[in-house]
Amino acid sequence: MSFALAIGLLLLIGGWFLPSLVAFLCFIPSFAIMAFVERKAAARREADQADR
Repeated sequence: MSFALAIGLLLLIGGWFLPSLVAFLCFIPSFAIMAFVERKAAARREADQADR
């Protein structure tokens, strides 16, 4: 995940706009999965705290 972001930023700094766009597009699915898992964990944490 962070590899795609790092490569995209390096390519963007280097002026390689199309390859950097491809690298950023590879980063988007992993970011979406991370956001989904964090929401699920937060909901579970709230349910655990409500039980106490």
